[in-house]
Amino acid sequence: MSSNSVLTYLLSLIGIIPINQHQLQLQLKQQQQRQLQQAKLEQQQQPSDKEEKCQLLASSAFVVQEDQDEQVDLQDWLSRLSKMALCQILSTTIADYPQVADNIYSRHYEKNYRKKKRITPNIEIEKLKSIQSQSRSIAHELDNQRPSEQFGRADETANALQQMVRSLHIHSDQSFLTLFGLIIIAQESLSAPSEVRQHIFYHAKFGRTLILEISSVLKNFNYNHTGSDQYWNSLMKTCWLTDLQEICSRLARYDITWEYRKEYSEVAVMAERYYRPHH
Repeated sequence: MSSNSVLTYLLSLIGIIPINQHQLQLQLKQQQQRQLQQAKLEQQQQPSDKEEKCQLLASSAFVVQEDQDEQVDLQDWLSRLSKMALCQILSTTIADYPQVADNIYSRHYEKNYRKKKRITPNIEIEKLKSIQSQSRSIAHELDNQRPSEQFGRADETANALQQMVRSLHIHSDQSFLTLFGLIIIAQESLSAPSEVRQHIFYHAKFGRTLILEISSVLKNFNYNHTGSDQYWNSLMKTCWLTDLQEICSRLARYDITWEYRKEYSEVAVMAERYYRPHH
């Protein structure tokens, strides 16, 4: 029996291999049930029973097919040991042969970690996708309603969008995430049906809320970002400044009587200092 097979099975008995744990635990439970009957059935066992006993080892990625009786004997011996004894065997082996620890890490944990890292989406990107989906749903909820119905219910849309903006405060330590979230909400709001859009920006003054929030983010900017995802990094290098400048210009046209209307143009200027280092 190969040393890798022994090591893999020993680790599985201890319960520290994070690969296919559920299946492994199920197989071990089935094995323990068989062992309770082993004494009575030992003389009656058929060759097919030995094949069943080797199911756990045969499923291992490290198994090298060898003499079946040898595998069964070693498996039976290991399965009778306590976890403490198995841990002692493993620790003694690692102490004498350090490369065993490297083998465990590289062939079990590192490979599994890399696999998870490939398929786990960047959390900031997922948050932005969620913000876009939610704000788009709110802005276009009344698309299929009559204009009179849209006008009558536009206040619901404005309130829902205001709530979305307030919810972005939980990301206040991640300025780029908050900034991009506000840009997305503004873009989706500006694409709402005409009756809804008129109410949101002329009557509810949602443009002021957006521009003041964006201004606050820029005045208290925090570069904190721990993500290393290439898509996220490339997103910060896109034309988000152009998008923001267009948003500011459109919002200003809806709010020509505001005493602090210059905020719309000042925000676009402030944003330039945070765009250039990433361009």
